[in-house]
Amino acid sequence: QVRLGKSKDRLGKNNNIMSDKSDDVIPYSEILEYLNKKTGRSFRNVEANKKLIKSRWNEGYKLEDFKTVVDNMVSNWSGKMFNGVPAENYLQPKTLFSNKFDSYLNQLPRIEENNSRQTYDDLGLPF
Repeated sequence: QVRLGKSKDRLGKNNNIMSDKSDDVIPYSEILEYLNKKTGRSFRNVEANKKLIKSRWNEGYKLEDFKTVVDNMVSNWSGKMFNGVPAENYLQPKTLFSNKFDSYLNQLPRIEENNSRQTYDDLGLPF
């Protein structure tokens, strides 16, 4: 009998030959460098930060998801205050890469309002 995609290791345990999330190389440095670039901070590639990133990675999130969360929350929290504390203080791995990650990923980034009044024609095009 042939089993596609499965084999046994030397201990007799089933292994999936196909790519598995745990086999992916987690780009810890790239994620933290992106966060640092966007926030002007200098979070390091230490175990506490890596643990948070690995947890989300193992849930199936990828590099672009981490970048989207950083972009969304930098946009939404910049210039805001939370209980008298600048919201930028919360732009850090333990907040962004926590169990609220999916919520942050699905937030819409804040769009700056343009104070100029644009006139539009019948087709909705500006003149």
